[in-house]
Amino acid sequence: MITKKNAARNIAAVMAGLMLTLFISSLDNMIVSSAMPSIIKDLRGLNYYSLPFTAYLLFSAIVVPISGKLSDSFGRKKVLIIEIVFFLIASALCGMSTNMIMLICFRGLQGAGGGVLAAGVFTITSEFFPVRERGKYIGILSSVFALASLLGPLVGGFITEYLSWRWIFFINAPIGLIALYFLQKYLPEMNHMGGSNKLDLKGILAFSVSVFTFVLGIAETGASIKFGSPLMFGIFGFSVFTFYIFYRIEKKSSAPLLPQNLLRNRIFRISAICAFLTYFALFGIILYVPFLLQIVLKKGPAFTGMLLLPMSLSMVAGGSSGGFIITKFQKYRLVGSAGYALASLGLICIIICGALIPFPLLAVCLILIGFGIGLNFPVYNLAPQAEIPVSLLGILISSIEFFQIMGGALSSSVLGALLHVSLTIVVIACLAALLGAIILMQLLDEKRISEGIAKNLAI
Repeated sequence: MITKKNAARNIAAVMAGLMLTLFISSLDNMIVSSAMPSIIKDLRGLNYYSLPFTAYLLFSAIVVPISGKLSDSFGRKKVLIIEIVFFLIASALCGMSTNMIMLICFRGLQGAGGGVLAAGVFTITSEFFPVRERGKYIGILSSVFALASLLGPLVGGFITEYLSWRWIFFINAPIGLIALYFLQKYLPEMNHMGGSNKLDLKGILAFSVSVFTFVLGIAETGASIKFGSPLMFGIFGFSVFTFYIFYRIEKKSSAPLLPQNLLRNRIFRISAICAFLTYFALFGIILYVPFLLQIVLKKGPAFTGMLLLPMSLSMVAGGSSGGFIITKFQKYRLVGSAGYALASLGLICIIICGALIPFPLLAVCLILIGFGIGLNFPVYNLAPQAEIPVSLLGILISSIEFFQIMGGALSSSVLGALLHVSLTIVVIACLAALLGAIILMQLLDEKRISEGIAKNLAI
């Protein structure tokens, strides 16, 4: 843990830097969606419509677990500062792109930086604050993460309409520079004697190839890759094969990318799967609501944004509430189960009412969904930290984020295709994911979590 005497006095400044860093990272994950029609028109790249999204997602998924290993090995602050600079440079290059190929390449670089920033922020927060207090701060940051993700399309549309699509990338510069100032000045160094400086390069290469082909297959199946085609099966088969190679390498490695004690930890496995299911449901709702309002009911983007705003705000309230409750009462299973139950209730109401649901009732349902999902952000981020040494916090938190990315990617691909088949099926799939998460929550061993926290406090 951080032991510098002046650390407590810097909490506000450090949190400001971390929140701003997380905000630009999360915002850029979704902000491009509403600007793409203008970008396509300006850069004349209709045939490449989906690739800027795919590139960002691909490189985020690849780099996130690797970044966790780097921060464990070479220091949290150093890696985060470098990645903020990298992200800002990539953002500027995206804004200066003169054709779609340039934009796709620079979006890939931006995705690599953006994924690292989110993982780094949560890792530093978990280490900077004592184990008994970190819940409320993780909750606040989880709310920022969700709020920025949901506001992305709305902000992107506003900037594109009144300024230029290029400013959705340039806007990162002033925010990022302020974050850099706070973190460079007030964040203490975070290095670990228990961390190994060795890197498993063979494992990293095998992992990168496996994830690259898997995410590419998910993102492009139904778009540039025909569903059920030999190419689709070939891509997923190659991904499975390279993952098997990665597994074999990791078993023999002296510095594995994913340590065996982490993979064998039951609390981590439950948390990772819950993270996956949560983001599967969340991205499904983010897809469903605009499609229902704009395509089916012929409402405008501004109306859609206004209806999604209560969900965004309730998610902020949920994340903060979950963090405070866990900090005070240490009731992980209760908070998680209640959160998923509330979100499920909102989805059930939408299923029953269908496309004819009154707008005020839809807003209430979205508030329930947002608050319920928000409650769970601190749960699956904090629970596995109880039994994991501080020297492995980076790879732990980046692994949780990796599962979130995978959940969002699968949801965007599968449920995005199902939108044109049946809206009800999309909502049912989201509900099934949350019901599965409720079941998993009952397997969370709170006694082990409490014992792990007590052990960490004694160190």
